[in-house]
Amino acid sequence: MRSLFFNFFSHRALFYGLFNQAGKNIVEMAELLVAVVDTDSAELREPLYRQINALEETGDDITHKVYLGLDKVFFTPFNRKDIHILASAIDDVADNIHEAAGRMNLYHIEEFMPAIGEMVNYIRLSSNEIQKLISGLDKIEDSGSMIATCRMIKDYERMTDVIYYHALADLFAREKDAITLIKYRDILFSLEASANKCKNVTDAIEIIVLNSI
Repeated sequence: MRSLFFNFFSHRALFYGLFNQAGKNIVEMAELLVAVVDTDSAELREPLYRQINALEETGDDITHKVYLGLDKVFFTPFNRKDIHILASAIDDVADNIHEAAGRMNLYHIEEFMPAIGEMVNYIRLSSNEIQKLISGLDKIEDSGSMIATCRMIKDYERMTDVIYYHALADLFAREKDAITLIKYRDILFSLEASANKCKNVTDAIEIIVLNSI
């Protein structure tokens, strides 16, 4: 019996530990993305891009460990399906931030339109709030506050959508160079997708919180 309880609590620590690592990872990636946009020098952006690449690989490794844990562990801290969905959703955020940064680098963007700065800031805000939510999953004490935070992140996603569509409309109205238009359109799309993936994380967390009530 003692072994059974030990295994249960050690498995709780395993999954919550991995989720906390994943949350901190996307926060760092979002901060680096903001730094890329705020940096004027192409030379100074290069190490930032490399750090984002490395963190995306770290995120993949964390997600893989969660999946391995699900295969090996009998007792899980909450529903197996919810663990899988949450791990996948966090990984999707990392993948899309990585994609946005990759396009900025690949396209040799030297000057970022204001909308890009606004969008990356909302992604940073969302990532930070997601990390706070994740850190609270281990001991859900104030479910109402956590649900309110989920709704706030969804508001950030809606604001990002508004910025995205206005920026896209302005881009098509004003930009005459087709190649430049495609570059900015692709980056805007990746950023909008990143914000949407943040919302998906909150959907997963909201289900976990509601099931705990």
